[in-house]
Amino acid sequence: MKKVIFCISVITLLVIVVCGYLVQQSRAEEQSVKEKMHVMAQEKKALNVQSKATDVNQAFLRMLFGNQSIEDKQKQAKVKTTAKGFAMAFPSAGEPQKETDLQVVNEIDHIEMYHREGNAASYQFLTVIEVTTSVNNIRSTNKMLIQTILVKQKQQFLVDNVLILTNL
Repeated sequence: MKKVIFCISVITLLVIVVCGYLVQQSRAEEQSVKEKMHVMAQEKKALNVQSKATDVNQAFLRMLFGNQSIEDKQKQAKVKTTAKGFAMAFPSAGEPQKETDLQVVNEIDHIEMYHREGNAASYQFLTVIEVTTSVNNIRSTNKMLIQTILVKQKQQFLVDNVLILTNL
C-alpha cells in the first residue's frame, strides 16, 4: 500500500513539474512574440514615414516635369517646398515670363528612386528620371539624375533642395 501511495505521489509530483515547465515555456514564448510584434510595429512605422517621403518626392518631380504652366507649377511648389527648395526649383521665379508661340509637352517615361534617411526628419533621394519633351512636335528624350532633399516640418515632408546632377 505504501508503494502505491509513493508511486502516485511521484507521478503527481512529475505532472506538477512538467506543467510548471510548460507554463514557463508558454510565458517565454508570449514575451518573445510581444517583442517581435513591437519590432514589427516600429518597422511598419518607419516604412510608412519612408513611403510618405517617397510619395511627396514623386509627386514633386511629376509636378516639376509636368505640363502645367510655370505659374501653376510655382503655386503648387510653394505648398510642397521650403523657401530654399522653391528657390532651387525655380531660380527665376521673380522674373516676368515671356509669351512664346512654342508648344512644349513633357512626358515622364520612367522614374527610379533611391533614398537615404539622414535622420528622422530628413530624406535624401537620388532619382533617375527619363523625360520626353516635345517642342513644336520635335521630340527629345533626356535621362537625368536628380537629387532632392526632403525635410519634415509640421508633420509633413517638404522639398528643401533639388539639383539636377547630370544628364545620363
